[in-house]
Amino acid sequence: MSELLCAVDPLKSRLALVVKRGASSYLGAGEVGCGSGPVSVVEDGQGRVFVASRVSNVVGVVDLARRRLLNGIRAGWAPSSLALAPDGVLVVCNAGSDSISVIDIGAGVEMGRVAVGREPRQVVMARDGRVAYVCEQGAGSVCALDLTGLQSGRSGSVSVAWRTVLGAHAQPRVLLPTSLGPALVLCRTADRLPVIDLASGRVMTEVALSGPGSPSGAVEVDGGFALVTLERAGVIAVVDLLEWSVTRTIPVGTCPSGIVVDPDDQTVYCPRPLSGDIAVIHLDGVDLSTEEGWPQFETVQAGGAPSSVAVVGCLAPGP
Repeated sequence: MSELLCAVDPLKSRLALVVKRGASSYLGAGEVGCGSGPVSVVEDGQGRVFVASRVSNVVGVVDLARRRLLNGIRAGWAPSSLALAPDGVLVVCNAGSDSISVIDIGAGVEMGRVAVGREPRQVVMARDGRVAYVCEQGAGSVCALDLTGLQSGRSGSVSVAWRTVLGAHAQPRVLLPTSLGPALVLCRTADRLPVIDLASGRVMTEVALSGPGSPSGAVEVDGGFALVTLERAGVIAVVDLLEWSVTRTIPVGTCPSGIVVDPDDQTVYCPRPLSGDIAVIHLDGVDLSTEEGWPQFETVQAGGAPSSVAVVGCLAPGP
């Protein structure tokens, strides 16, 4: 069993695969074609990843061990984000048809579809799998979907638990639930990050950024901090999740897109589509609460223009 980085490359309509062999040892492991305009992936823990491709109405299924696209599952138009719920249910944001598809991955079929606000950009699952949170970018809102009916095998019982309007021009694009309870919301056009109570949708406070950086991705790391990529500023903003304030910024290069963290060793990966690589940030020994000290930094080539990346555990033959 090896660990893989799956970099989504919309430019080449492929997944670029990189084997991680150690803390600073990476080896290209080939590419897999996966449909037009792939934008995000999610793994099922069984050696497969599901790919949302925005220029289609299909979710691709990729076998990582065999490096091949198996088939496609029909969803709504322009799938933009995926989240896996318990019992083999995949929840898909359909940005082009303003809906959420509920897919049975075992049967490979769409069980139902739920209307949501305009241009849903991202869906993220609660830790218990009972609620999914959706950023409705075009509508300027965030909503919570009650999925408890799915756990009883009822595909038609998904409902909207709450909806919070952040403003017509806010363009929420990413929501990060934190281990402390509330969630950060990244709004494309705002210089503040709303903090939302996930039980009610109420905006509790806001995190002020130093300027309009166009936040694009966020991840929580050990120690009570979140890392937020700012595309326009070319930095990662470090957010203290107790004080809800930015403690420092870390330069990461031109136009960072998304961001993920390896839960095993807390290595941070940040795709840079304009550079055609992934920035690798090692936070060992770095105090994120101050501007002192700098993390170790390296880059890994990954496709033509990687826009997002996932860390997956999968049987990985050598390239």
